[in-house]
Amino acid sequence: MTAPDLLPDARPASRSYDAVVVGGGHNGLVAAAYLARAGRSVLVLERLASTGGAAVSTRPFAGVDARLSRYSYLVSLLPEKIVRDLGLRFAVRKRSISSYTPKGDGGLLVGGGADRTRASFAQITGSDREYEAWQAFYERTGRAARRIFPTLTEPLPTRAELRARVDDADTWRMLFEEPLGVTVEREFADDLVRGVVLTDALIGTFSDAHDPTLLQNRCFLYHVIGGGTGDWDVPVGGMGALTDALADPARAAGADLPTRPDAPPLETP
Repeated sequence: MTAPDLLPDARPASRSYDAVVVGGGHNGLVAAAYLARAGRSVLVLERLASTGGAAVSTRPFAGVDARLSRYSYLVSLLPEKIVRDLGLRFAVRKRSISSYTPKGDGGLLVGGGADRTRASFAQITGSDREYEAWQAFYERTGRAARRIFPTLTEPLPTRAELRARVDDADTWRMLFEEPLGVTVEREFADDLVRGVVLTDALIGTFSDAHDPTLLQNRCFLYHVIGGGTGDWDVPVGGMGALTDALADPARAAGADLPTRPDAPPLETP
């Protein structure tokens, strides 16, 4: 492939590349790094002033050197294998509080330790029953996560192969065969608790808990398998710190990552 007139003036106007990656977001940077480390000549075409795409940081407070995520803001689906392969250097922090859902004069707290979460469930629902159901439910999804997440960097398994890996008929049915709402209504009696569980299934979709297409199940699955634990961690320095770390090994391996210094910043649509 050739890339005429796409590189800065200091470089040749036309050069051949083995691979051209369109877009310098996190996926493009990972692809460029692997290709370059495999000995391929690589060009990443990025129309903005910096790489990162929607995974960037900004400094919103004048005079304060604090980098905050601008769009994408949590890390979960980045496989450890990629971190090791590319030697990525970035830091994340665990969130002590997962969620807080108001109800009346109080609310349902998930996080801050098992004792605080149990007490909040008891206060909102009137007993330990919902908390115990919550624990059992997420133990099941946790077992599935540890078995499913590694497949993201492996050859795509067949349905039969994935089912054998999950090795739990009830969990397989819950995640892959029936609408998630069926399980949630069976396992939980409190509507507020049901709503909190279903947040991971419905956020960002136009689905509902009983959608026969199982779109909600796919959304839920991505939320609970990340890292094999389901944790969604906060990157230190915002998401831009992570994508900067992804750009480094690509450049170090010889990939060209020209940007447009005169380009306007990415704005919210």
